[in-house]
Amino acid sequence: MFCPRCGTENDLEQGYCRQCGQSLTDVRLALQGAATESLAKLKSSAQVMNGGIATLAVFTLVAVIITLLGIALGQPTLSTIAMINAAFGALIGLPLVIVGKSRVRRATQLLSGSPETRALDVERRNEAITSCPQSDFNRLAPSSVTENTTLDLKGRRKV
Repeated sequence: MFCPRCGTENDLEQGYCRQCGQSLTDVRLALQGAATESLAKLKSSAQVMNGGIATLAVFTLVAVIITLLGIALGQPTLSTIAMINAAFGALIGLPLVIVGKSRVRRATQLLSGSPETRALDVERRNEAITSCPQSDFNRLAPSSVTENTTLDLKGRRKV
C-alpha cells in the first residue's frame, strides 16, 4: 500500500509510513472495505448508548416529580411508587448504556487500531528509522510522487 502523504510503498501490516510517519490505519481500513462498516457500527452504538442515557434521565425525572407530589400531598405511598419507577428506569437504561459504551469502544479501537497494534507499529517505525541511514531514505522514496516521472520526461525530450 502507498502512503497518501508521500507516496512511499509500505507493507500491508505496517501502521505507519516508513518514510514520513503518516498513520496508515485509514488506508488499511479502506483497502479492506471496513471503514464505512466501522463508522456505521460506531454511529449505531452511540445511538444505543444515548437511548440508555435518555431512558435513565426520563425515569429519574418522573421519579423525582412523583416524590415531590407525594411530599406535597402528604401521601407516602407515592414515594414508594417513585422508587419502583426509578428501579425500572435503571433496569432498562443501565444495560443500554453499558452495551452501547462497549460497542463504541470496540468500534473506536477498530477504526484507530488497538493499543497493542499501535505500540507495535511505533516500535516497528522507530526500528525502521534507526536501521537505515538517511541516504537510504532519500533513495527509497522521492520527495514528490511525480518527481521521477517528470525528471525522466525532461531527459528524453527531443527537439
